[in-house]
Amino acid sequence: MRLAGSEHRRDPDAAPRVAVVGGGLAGLAAAVAAADGGVQVTLYERGPRLGGATWSFQRNGRWFDNGQHVFMRCCTEYRAFLDRLNVADQVTEQSRMSVSVMRPGRRPARIFRTGAPAPLHLARSLLRYSPLSVADRFRAVRTALALRRLDPDDPATDETSFGEWLRSRGESDRAIAGMWDLICLPTVNLRADDASLSLAVKVFRTGLLDDADGGDLGWTRVPLGALHGDAAARAITALGGDVQLQAHVEAVGDGPLVMADGKRVDADAVILAVPHDVVDGLVPTGTISGQSDLADLGISPIVNVHFVFDRQVMDVPFTAALDSPVQFVFDRTEAANWSEEESVEGSGGEQVVAVSQSAAFDEIGDRPAELIERYQSALEDLFPPAAEAEVIDAVVTREHRATFAGRPGTRRLRPGPSTAIDGVFLAGAWTDTGWPATMEGAVRSGNLAARLALDHCRERAESPPDQSSEDISEQQHSSVTSAEEQERLSA
Repeated sequence: MRLAGSEHRRDPDAAPRVAVVGGGLAGLAAAVAAADGGVQVTLYERGPRLGGATWSFQRNGRWFDNGQHVFMRCCTEYRAFLDRLNVADQVTEQSRMSVSVMRPGRRPARIFRTGAPAPLHLARSLLRYSPLSVADRFRAVRTALALRRLDPDDPATDETSFGEWLRSRGESDRAIAGMWDLICLPTVNLRADDASLSLAVKVFRTGLLDDADGGDLGWTRVPLGALHGDAAARAITALGGDVQLQAHVEAVGDGPLVMADGKRVDADAVILAVPHDVVDGLVPTGTISGQSDLADLGISPIVNVHFVFDRQVMDVPFTAALDSPVQFVFDRTEAANWSEEESVEGSGGEQVVAVSQSAAFDEIGDRPAELIERYQSALEDLFPPAAEAEVIDAVVTREHRATFAGRPGTRRLRPGPSTAIDGVFLAGAWTDTGWPATMEGAVRSGNLAARLALDHCRERAESPPDQSSEDISEQQHSSVTSAEEQERLSA
């Protein structure tokens, strides 16, 4: 059945056309890489802004990120992406990994590395880590060495949970909560008891155990929207590409082609960079390997509560917390007061503090007033100056579907970048990158999809044009109707 609407036909003498559907980090990386490859890129984003799960907004003259994101030195493709966007000077990177760990009424502890080679670089930190008993500290060293011997690509490691494996090594509940979850929660977005051992091994080996400097942390000094979305849009348009916001893509099909806002757009390649719970409604059944099982990837939410205090209440850029409702706290003052002309330390001595809660299944449905009250009280327990400070403003941000849930057995559910439609490729942190749902995984997926799309464009240019894209199957037409019906119902 023919698709109705205006049609944009491919000019054989023009540069190949690549359509990227989805303006999250994976889509941005794919679009920039494809544009760098010399093709004509059109990026379609359904929302009013780019960045996906890394977006920013203004409230009362201050910038807030929807969530807090850090990266590690081992995130090589993400860091290269920042270099490509000419924004690497807008992030801070530690010279050596150091994470403060605070507990109410106790002296802060610290997880850090020394200048020794891996894995000795962590030994001093683990043996001095005061939240754990002496026995747990020595056991943690042995467990870390055992983790280093595991292969994250071994299918067997995806069939058990990280917590189950830790307990088989003799790790106590206190050790799991007091140390292993500190890394597992923000990277896998699940606690150790729920997380795939495969993903945990990837995080701990790549980030902390294989190379001494792999876990050195970095974070943005500007709003995430400026760091990713704005910078990527500039790069894409500078190369002649087109960024279309609030564009409604109804279907992607054979040709390849995109149906956007009721119009058919032919392309030489299409990169579909949308969440795993959205992609099924855009392509015909059977397009993606294991398509019927994508829903089993699940979701894991993240909640952030942002406070504006009238004075400084914390004196570290970020900290983890134990024996507290709080997981991580970030000083976001500099980014909150950012402008395109300059970034300033603060306004009138204010401090902007963000509480970040991963795997927030219990908190995601709570009312904003409840969350603000709970975490303000928790901050006062962690930082006594907060009890004397006035809260000028407070705002709650929620990502209900922040990441897929990296539970045991999910590796087999994550498809690769290729699909059954010639010239259509997948990108997204949920695809089979080997990484959990991180910024690094998203960028890696986008880069890989772009390489495949460019290869496909070159092969297509060397072969006669395929006129079979004039028509679309009845099955795909049904998927268009389904998407339109879903839009009508959600409206």
